[in-house]
Amino acid sequence: MIEVKRLEEILGQKEVVEYLTKDLKSKNYNHAYMFFGKRGIGKKTLALAFIKSILCQQGNPGFCGTCSSCKKFDMESYMEFIPFYDLGETIKIDEIRRILEEEHLKKYEGAYRVIFMEHAERMTEAATNALLKVIEEPLPGTIFVFTAINPDDILPTIMSRVEKYYLNNLSKINLAKIMTGLGYKNNQYLSLGSIDEARVLLDNIDEDLLDYKQFCELFLSKDLEAIFNLAEKLNKKPYLKELLSYYQLEAMDHYRHGLKEFNLKVVGAIDDALRKIKRNVNERHALEYCFLTIGGIFSE
Repeated sequence: MIEVKRLEEILGQKEVVEYLTKDLKSKNYNHAYMFFGKRGIGKKTLALAFIKSILCQQGNPGFCGTCSSCKKFDMESYMEFIPFYDLGETIKIDEIRRILEEEHLKKYEGAYRVIFMEHAERMTEAATNALLKVIEEPLPGTIFVFTAINPDDILPTIMSRVEKYYLNNLSKINLAKIMTGLGYKNNQYLSLGSIDEARVLLDNIDEDLLDYKQFCELFLSKDLEAIFNLAEKLNKKPYLKELLSYYQLEAMDHYRHGLKEFNLKVVGAIDDALRKIKRNVNERHALEYCFLTIGGIFSE
């Protein structure tokens, strides 16, 4: 059974919700929608709320929650909702063929059929080309809904054929509400703007991670041994990317409050480190170079 929030309950995406609500009221739907944004900000939550509202037999503009469509949707037994959840690190052409097969099945109930795919950026080129044919000539009443992280990872031919929505990172206030509701009492990593990323760090809080103030103090101390020890400690940690992103976002936030040169250096050095790690450069070397770049500001 799945629990779906109503569109009006979704935090931090007011503008997108307003546009989707207009489509629901007019029932003038695009044949394909794609929601972009970093992980952990509610792309799937928003998509499911929108889809359930489309398929509801009575609600306008939201879903009623009581009709047979809504009840079957909640029980994951509604035949006109065809989800393709996390399909792995790559989405191959065989998965797109499954979508083609599902799309051409006869509708059993309702005016619309919605096909939902997460992580569209993981499609191979062959899969993307196969999907393009489906999107170009959709069957009447068929609507595709996709989520993806980075629009740069989606081919222009797909981008030009979908209605695109770019979701905001969650504000500190909204993320605090969500994390408190999930049972977290420490609100240290709210600048990340992501439920998933904040949880990664909060679940490792017992490892004595430095907050941004402590991070700054370490580099201001010019203690090279402590700086190298930090690089050694963080090397290969599962939360490394989230922690570096936290320091980078805090540096951006602190830039206008003093130590501008330092905070600007932090932003650039961490950006370089994250790019290297993504390209599978030796993680320890990337960290040490990053930290030496930051610490070099204070060398005499």
